[in-house]
Amino acid sequence: MGIDGIGNGGRIPPGGSGGVGGAGGPSATKETGRTFDVHGPDHVDQAKAGAAQQAQQAQQAERSPVERLRAGEIDVNGYVDLKVDLATKNLSGLSRVELDQIRATLKHQMANDPAVVDLVKQATGAVPSGTKPDGE
Repeated sequence: MGIDGIGNGGRIPPGGSGGVGGAGGPSATKETGRTFDVHGPDHVDQAKAGAAQQAQQAQQAERSPVERLRAGEIDVNGYVDLKVDLATKNLSGLSRVELDQIRATLKHQMANDPAVVDLVKQATGAVPSGTKPDGE
């Protein structure tokens, strides 16, 4: 007779459970519930859509404001907004009020200072609409 039913053709000895001290051998598998599923097909479609959107945003971020203007994605006022965003993106230490005043002043200058207006017109082919800075 073998140990734990080994060597006896897989037969369990009479009155025993096949193991030493009554310990059972391998039992029939039991149903554990849902099968393992990493992601369903819906998740794949959502991931592809999210990746495509991120790629489009990255492509737009790589394009300069003047390229976006020429492509028709933005108008001249959108161009001014993007240029002001670029000019003020490193001013995160300022309060919101201070940052808004600086942004408004820059927009006003880009729309009203003859030298700056000329530069915007050379870059874009159009003149931005006038804006007033906060507090005027």
